[in-house]
Amino acid sequence: MFALIARGGRKFVGMSALASAASLPFFVPLSAAFICLTVFFATVFRDPPRKIGNGIVSPADGTVREVTPEKGFVSIYLALRNVHVTRAPFDATVVKAVRIRGKHKPAFSKSTPSNERVEIDLSTAIGDVSIVQMTGAIARRIVPYIREGQPLAKGAKLSLIRFGSRVDIRLPPDQVQILVQKGQRLYAGRTCIAEVRDGPMD
Repeated sequence: MFALIARGGRKFVGMSALASAASLPFFVPLSAAFICLTVFFATVFRDPPRKIGNGIVSPADGTVREVTPEKGFVSIYLALRNVHVTRAPFDATVVKAVRIRGKHKPAFSKSTPSNERVEIDLSTAIGDVSIVQMTGAIARRIVPYIREGQPLAKGAKLSLIRFGSRVDIRLPPDQVQILVQKGQRLYAGRTCIAEVRDGPMD
């Protein structure tokens, strides 16, 4: 089971489980509360295996909150129920991965550009791509798995965003055709969000 928990979330699950076991002989209701907390952490920080899809795949699980095809822009809102491990949309090289400190407003609001975030610039076969991962009112930290200069295969894990959050991706608009619509449910590494205009990017 522990292997299915995202790196960066395992300590929360482990500490809560240990607290439940430690409190059991002394106070059963407290132990039960820690069991519930352990289940909650295990759900929020789950990292299930994924079969990588065709085309340019979604970098995150969640719901499309905004899409602007003429700008190659897709914004994804991640609720607590979603998997919070983000993934590379295609083969790429990490040019930049920078953490910017900021506020913690709700991830679905229009003011989230001022939130704490990690900005990732990727070099790809179709040009430069940017992915911005933002914290929300509950999410307080993004745990990056990548480093500058690192090559990435499509579907490779980028980070863990703890709790609710938002992920924006900007693709070269002259190179791609956006396929998703506002309100659509997406799965990281699996759902195709766009295709290269000259043919599928598999």
